[in-house]
Amino acid sequence: MDFSRRLYINGKKYSDYDIKDRDKFDLQSRRNAKEEGKKAAGIGGVNCKKSLVAVIMLSVCLSIWMVPKTDAAEKTISFATEEWKDATERDGTGLYWDILRAVYESEGYGIQPIIRSYIGSVNLLKNHSVDAMIGAYVDEIENGVYPKNHFAVDIVQALYKKTSNVKWSGSQSIRGKKVAWIEGYSFEQYLPASVIVSTLIRRVDTRELGIHLLNTSKLDFFLDAEGDLKDFFRDTPEYRMNDFAMKTILELKLYVVFINSKRGENLARLFDRNFSRLLKSGTIKKLYEKYSAANFTIPSSF
Repeated sequence: MDFSRRLYINGKKYSDYDIKDRDKFDLQSRRNAKEEGKKAAGIGGVNCKKSLVAVIMLSVCLSIWMVPKTDAAEKTISFATEEWKDATERDGTGLYWDILRAVYESEGYGIQPIIRSYIGSVNLLKNHSVDAMIGAYVDEIENGVYPKNHFAVDIVQALYKKTSNVKWSGSQSIRGKKVAWIEGYSFEQYLPASVIVSTLIRRVDTRELGIHLLNTSKLDFFLDAEGDLKDFFRDTPEYRMNDFAMKTILELKLYVVFINSKRGENLARLFDRNFSRLLKSGTIKKLYEKYSAANFTIPSSF
């Protein structure tokens, strides 16, 4: 504080003090000003240090965020799929996972299972959120990269109640009837157009809903893969398989479909090369035999 600018000091005019006292007041004023300057500098220094630390931390965070994919990430292949018993179990076990590991692990790749509904898996692939999806039919996925090799087949059955007295004559038997299958399964692409145009088709979210509608006579037929139907009746005792009849209506090849990108194309080529080698060596057939107790049909071409 500058005492010379104050009119009074301790109740007395500054000008009434003698020169010696005024010099003392001025000296104290300069000391006070110096101390205040030091304090200000100290606070500024602390703030400066804090700002520097903040800048360094922000730089570290940005550098971590901007790090490109590691080799580990590049060597992990994400597969989206519906959960199918003994084929694509949620814990990574099953025939289809075993086949994919046999194809890719020898090349240093890891397998990342992602379980969704069938239509959810298709959408993840279309949105480029996964590297591949499992179990599509030929030409079913637009803009997907298909390998040349299929890895399994679906024996599609038309399920109906025995009490309906159906006289089965192939796909023509469902013509003009109320028919359902699971949302995302594109059976209409593989059935005769003359059958589809006159058939009342409904898509359902779950297998259980489809069979419930069939059992309560709200449907005439429910179309689904043979293995999935057998698994359903085995695991759902409230429905008796003996109350229903099954007739084969389609045989469709199953494919792994890859993302439409350079990475997807490379993974598809790698799949074809290694799958063909494993097929020739008998490894694929042995994997099917490992699951002989499950409801799988070994493709005739294997």
